[in-house]
Amino acid sequence: MAVGAGGAAAVARWRRRREAARDRDRDKDRPPPARKAEPRAPGEWRVGDVLLHLSDEYWLAGELSLLREGSTVVRLFSAPERGSSRWLAVPRAGDSVYVLHADATLAALGWPGMEVPLRGATLRPLEQGNCAIAVQGEVEARWEGLGRYGVFRALETVALVLEQGGQRLALSGKAVPRRLLEKLG
Repeated sequence: MAVGAGGAAAVARWRRRREAARDRDRDKDRPPPARKAEPRAPGEWRVGDVLLHLSDEYWLAGELSLLREGSTVVRLFSAPERGSSRWLAVPRAGDSVYVLHADATLAALGWPGMEVPLRGATLRPLEQGNCAIAVQGEVEARWEGLGRYGVFRALETVALVLEQGGQRLALSGKAVPRRLLEKLG
C-alpha cells in the first residue's frame, strides 16, 4: 500500500510538471499584454498632445518646466504655428492657462521690475524668482539649467519673462480658463 501511494504521488507530480510546461509553451505564442496608459488628472497635458481652444489648435511640441524648491511652478509648452511663436503656460495653481505669443516690445524693456506697462495696462507681479529649467521635446536645449522668471498679470492680460544667461524669452497674451481647452483624441 505504501508503494501504491508513493507511485500515485509521483504520477501526480509528473502530470503537474507536464501541464506547467504546456502552459509555458502556450504563453510563448501569445502576444505580450498591452501596457495601460498612465492615468492623468484632468488638465494634465504632455508633449505631443493637441489642444483645442475656440477654433485654434495647439500642438504641444516642447516643454520648459520651471522648477523651484523641487516642484514645478510653471509648465511652458511650445505650440508653434506657421510664422509665429506661440506658447501655453500652465501655472501650478489656479484654473487658468496662459495663451502667449513672443512679444518684441516686452523683450526690449529688459528685466521687468515691479510693474510692466503693456498695451495701455499696468501688469503687476504674480510670481517671480530663480528657477531650474528642465527641457523636454522640441525646445532648444540651450534653455536647460538655471535662470529666473517673472509672471505679471492685470485682469486677463498676462506677461511671462524667462531669462537665462544672455538669452530672454518675453511672452504676452491672455489668461483663459482651463476648462475651455479641450484635448483632442
